[in-house]
Amino acid sequence: MNRRHATRRTPKETLGFSWGRFPTEDGSVITYRLYRRDHRRAVHMHVLSVFTNGDRDTAAAHLRKARKFLRDKVDEIDLASMGVAA
Repeated sequence: MNRRHATRRTPKETLGFSWGRFPTEDGSVITYRLYRRDHRRAVHMHVLSVFTNGDRDTAAAHLRKARKFLRDKVDEIDLASMGVAA
């Protein structure tokens, strides 16, 4: 991974999806925290940790998968509250 992407990034204040990047002190592992709000504006979080010496493409694929998992989880909650079968 690029050193530029091993820096800390705090989550932005948004109504939908947001994410943060938190490296360890030695920079060997980066923890990504993914956030999404449901219809009640309750925050749901998914955490993913990746090693910085790993392949960037693999890390990106895992992040996409984690984002889709979080999206599906929150959408399921929203649909259940509307009384619609998921």
